[in-house]
Amino acid sequence: MPRSLRFLLHAGATAVVLGSSLLAQTPVDLRTWTGESYYGAGSSNWTVNTTGDTVTQSTNGSVTFFYAPEQSSSGTFEGELTVTGGTDDDYVGFVIGIRPGATTTPASEYLLIDWKQITQSWNHAGCTPSTSARRGLAVSRVNGLPTDDELWGHLNLDVAPCSTASDSVTELARAATLGDTGWGRRVPYRFRFEFTPTRLRVLVNSVVEFDLNVRVPAGHFGFYNFSQAGVNYRAFTSSCTASASSYGAGHAGTLGIPSLTTSAAPLLGSTIDLLVGNALGSATAGALLFGPEAVSIPSGLGGDLLVLPAISISLAIPSAGASVPLAVPNDPFFCGGLLYLQAVHLDGGASQGIAFTPGLELVGGI
Repeated sequence: MPRSLRFLLHAGATAVVLGSSLLAQTPVDLRTWTGESYYGAGSSNWTVNTTGDTVTQSTNGSVTFFYAPEQSSSGTFEGELTVTGGTDDDYVGFVIGIRPGATTTPASEYLLIDWKQITQSWNHAGCTPSTSARRGLAVSRVNGLPTDDELWGHLNLDVAPCSTASDSVTELARAATLGDTGWGRRVPYRFRFEFTPTRLRVLVNSVVEFDLNVRVPAGHFGFYNFSQAGVNYRAFTSSCTASASSYGAGHAGTLGIPSLTTSAAPLLGSTIDLLVGNALGSATAGALLFGPEAVSIPSGLGGDLLVLPAISISLAIPSAGASVPLAVPNDPFFCGGLLYLQAVHLDGGASQGIAFTPGLELVGGI
C-alpha cells in the first residue's frame, strides 16, 4: 500500500509510538534504484555491487540517470562521488525531483546539479547547434525534453523540429567555490543535499556550495552522468525532513479564501492538528479531502479540486474554525511520504455556495 494511503488511516487517531527513535541517516540500498537514459539502455551501464552500497556507471554515453524508488518533496541525501577511471572530462552529478519516464515525457521537470571538468564546446547529433559546457558545478532547472546540446550548454535553443520553447535547461546558480573549478580524477567528493519544497542546500566536503530559495519539484533523487565513464557513487545515506506547505489557489467565501494549515510539521511519531480557518464566521458544514496526488481540476463549483481524493471526512466547522487531529506513525516507511489535503465548506457568500481552501502538502519526516 502506498505510504500516503497508509498515512490516511491514522487521520483522527491517537498518536502511538511504534518503535525506537530513528537514526538521523539511513543507508541507501542502491539495488532498489532504477536506471533510465535518453537513448535507451545502451547509452549507460549502471552496475551495483553485491551489498548495494556502491554503483558505478561505466559507459561514455549520452544523458543517463539512476534514481531512488521513493518520491520525496524534502529530505537529506549524503554520500561520496569519485571519477575512478576513463580519460574523458565531461559531466557527473545528481538530479532532484525527477520522475520515471522523464526521458520521454514532455511535461518533465527536475533540478540538475552537474559538474564539468573542463570548458568545452561540442555539437551533438540532432538539429540544435554546438554549445559550450562551462567548467565547474552548477544547478539548473530542466523542463520538457531538451536536446543533448541544451543539456550540454544549459540553454533553451528552441530549434524545430527537435526542440521547442517548453524544452529547456535554465541555469539557476553556480557553486560558491566550485562554480569555475572542475572535478579531479580519483578524488573522492562528499556531497550532502538538503531540500524542502522551497529550498535547496548543497554541501561538498562540508562547504556550502548552494543555498537557494527555489521551487523543488516533487519527485525522486538520483545520480546523473553525461558523456562520462568510470563514475562511482558510494555509501549514500538518506533522511527526510518533515514539512507542510500550501499550494494552488482557493475559492473565496464570505470572509475571503478559507485556510488549511497545521499546528506543527508532521514529525514521525507525533500528532498534529489540521486547522481550517477563515471560514464562514458562523457554524457550517464541510469536508476534508485526503489523497496521494496533487491535481488542479475545475470542480464546476467555482473552485478547483487540488487533491485527487481517496478519502473524505465530514466536518462540522464552528464559527472559530475546525481542528482535526492527525497521528503520524513512528515508522520509517513514512519517511518522505506525501499526503495532499483540501477542505471545502458550505458558504452562501461563495459564488456557487461552496468555498475551497488552497491545497496542503504534508511530508512525513524527522
